[in-house]
Amino acid sequence: MKCQDCHPNPDPGEHMTLPVSAKCMGCHSSIAKDKPAIQRLAASDRAKEPIPWIRVYAVAAGVYWSHRSHLGAGLKCQDCHGDVAQMDRIVRISEVTNMSGCMACHKQRQAPTGCEFCHEGK
Repeated sequence: MKCQDCHPNPDPGEHMTLPVSAKCMGCHSSIAKDKPAIQRLAASDRAKEPIPWIRVYAVAAGVYWSHRSHLGAGLKCQDCHGDVAQMDRIVRISEVTNMSGCMACHKQRQAPTGCEFCHEGK
């Protein structure tokens, strides 16, 4: 299963989208259906309520970040988010998603490291 199966990037946009409960239940009506989190998801779906997503990743104020440019440069979702398929719940991989993690990755891949490439109001 690919990340984009649940998190499409339709245009492709700067940010990935979050799935609606019906999309999740397409698989989770039979997979891991006894887990409490999936049972809460199923209840939201039955009630036609939006999923109360808990944000794990957030871009700091004043920082420009784009899924489009990173995926276009050949990065895989797992490079920043870890192996989500193996997680019981999503956890932030902080060493990758903070400035020092970004700088280390940019240096390793010989990507631009100037402030103006990521920070607004240069």
